[in-house]
Amino acid sequence: MISGFARAAAQAVALALLLAAASDDAVSAETPDRIVDLKDAIAARLLLMNDVARYKWNAELPVLDAARESALLERTTDSAVAIGVPRDYARRVVAAQIEASRDLQQTVIDRWRAERHGAFPRVPDLVTVQRPAIERATAALLAHLRDAMCKLGGQAGSALATPPPSLASTARAWSIAVGALWPPPDTCHLDESGRDHAASPAR
Repeated sequence: MISGFARAAAQAVALALLLAAASDDAVSAETPDRIVDLKDAIAARLLLMNDVARYKWNAELPVLDAARESALLERTTDSAVAIGVPRDYARRVVAAQIEASRDLQQTVIDRWRAERHGAFPRVPDLVTVQRPAIERATAALLAHLRDAMCKLGGQAGSALATPPPSLASTARAWSIAVGALWPPPDTCHLDESGRDHAASPAR
């Protein structure tokens, strides 16, 4: 037989869980679609780096290619500016995506090295398959960045701070990628409800 105290405790726990779930739903419901789309685009590009890392692991290539990264930064920044993202902001965010990509690759390669992992089978070719896919993902990310860069107040910080489950094991790379979104461009004018929240989420 359940005592009155135990029953009350169980009810309190159930109520707490219900309120927590409702709070999570409220955050999700209040997050603008543009922020959700931006988060998805950042994640989609980062996830492609797993196959890049597998290719480099198999071929014993270094993660860092400084000359390629420098050229990519300039080219991608120009692409962002061409669709309406302010240059300084574009350069900062693009540089962060490149750094996050490198960090994710290094993290998983270090893990494989510690595990003495063997070669991976059926890894897509880096030049003919992976890089075109990364270019498409980057273009999508830039378009969503343009649409969301002035919507980073309110619930955006909490929505973007937590990596999706698929990137939970490389949370540092995620933090690098999203941390550069703040502060928004000077050309943005956040409404009063979001002004106090347009700071980088805690890391």
